[in-house]
This record gives sequence, structure tokens and C-alpha cells, in this order.
Amino acid sequence: MRRSLMLSLASLLLVPAFISCGGDEIPTTAPEAAKEPADILYHLQYVAVRKDYKHVALIAPITPDVVFPSARQLHVDAKALGLTLTPEELKGLGIEHLAAKLDALPGSQVDDYAVKDARLAFNAGIYRLTKGLTAKSWGKMRHMGITDNTAARQFGSQTVVKDMALGFDGKKILTVSCLKKPDGTFGVTLMRYEVNPKGLKQD
Repeated sequence: MRRSLMLSLASLLLVPAFISCGGDEIPTTAPEAAKEPADILYHLQYVAVRKDYKHVALIAPITPDVVFPSARQLHVDAKALGLTLTPEELKGLGIEHLAAKLDALPGSQVDDYAVKDARLAFNAGIYRLTKGLTAKSWGKMRHMGITDNTAARQFGSQTVVKDMALGFDGKKILTVSCLKKPDGTFGVTLMRYEVNPKGLKQD
């Protein structure tokens, strides 16, 4: 009996910190660096619900060949979906100075838009797209398959990008392209909504 009690206590200690949100589990502590593409889901949930702006950097690429075009595409897509950032979010993301140009970012470096700003814009683009779903919807999101993104080989023969499908209630909602970074962990290069979030049933 003592052994079973100790095992029960040990299992409790191994449970990650979560909070219930309408019956759904949302991480309350920042996940560690993503070792697999599937881990990215927990980072997106955490960023979206906890609004930990700085955490986005952990799942963001850093090389200019990725951040410039990806930052532009993320914000183009967010604008098309009607997703905006509040003044508080702009400040928290460190992009107040880029606010006026977010919806029309260049796809490469120009005189007043260097790689440092592109990285900040990229981080903001990830966060901005997560706003398409409510906290409860993020809590319901599940993996729906991972496939190879062969088009990513344009960035080099050794480039590894996996496309991860996410959704809930049997419906595919998002495709997240996950890039293997030089340190072996995974980050996000693009997020694409497969359906307009405004048409989803979200509580």
C-alpha cells in the first residue's frame, strides 16, 4: 500500500503545470525549447493565452533568409483575417516603431528595416496570428499530422521543415511550418489558417 501511495505522489509531481479554462488545459509555465515539431503546439498555446511576448523568440528563426519574407507573410495574412495588435501588445512586443508599416513590410532588408527589426516583426506576426483563436479554442487544439515540407529545400539541401496540422472537433484549423534550427530545436517559419477563424464556433 505504501508503494502504491508513493507512486501516486510521484505521478502528481510529474504532471506539468496547467490551469483549467472551461475544461481545457492551458500551460501556465513556459515550455522548454521544442525538440520536435509537435512541441510547437504547447508554445503557441502558452504565447496565445499567457501573452508572454518574449517567449516567442524561443520558437523563432534568426537567419535573415527566413525572418524577412516570413515576417512579411505573417502580417499580410493577419491583416487579411482582420487581426490587429493593441497599443499594449505593440509595446510588449517592442515594435511600437514598426506599427505603421506592419501591414506592408518589405520582404528583404532596406535602409530603415534591418534584421533586428525583422526579427521583432516576425515575433509579433506569430503572436498576432494566435489571436485568431480564443483561449478555450487553443486549449482544444490537437495535432492532426506532420508532413515534410520539401519546398523548404530552396533554403539549402540540409534545411528541414515539417508542416504540422492543428485543429479541434475533427476540423483542421492551422498549418504550422516548423524549421529545425542550427541548435537542433524547432521554431516556426509560417502559420496558415486553413479556415477563417471568424467562421469557427468559439466560446
